Amino acid sequence: MRAVVLAALIAGGCTSGLGEPCDEEVPCPEGLLCRVPPNDGGLAMPAGVCDYPSKKEGERCSAGADCESQLTCSNHFAPGTRYGVCVQKLEDGAACFADRDCKGGRCLGKSGTVVDGSCGRK
Repeated sequence: MRAVVLAALIAGGCTSGLGEPCDEEVPCPEGLLCRVPPNDGGLAMPAGVCDYPSKKEGERCSAGADCESQLTCSNHFAPGTRYGVCVQKLEDGAACFADRDCKGGRCLGKSGTVVDGSCGRK
């Protein structure tokens, strides 16, 4: 039995789990994707990290970072709510909790504890 498992690992390669490093040679298990940071320096491609795929509009979330980049999590706008759904980011002037909530990328005057900021571009 042990020889069969070892042979399978050698033949198929090992896979990483959630939060583990990954690249072309060490892929993530099914259901996870390999997120690779941007390569700004022109050096060899850095290794990524196995993570859950980003959630689409209307899917349940617990933080804005769970959602696709153009979306945020609605739980930011309901104090004391742990879960929400992925929704479109907010327009300038809307009340916000974090920079990620705003289409323009800035939540001005936010405290980080309540929805007290305002989406803007300053």
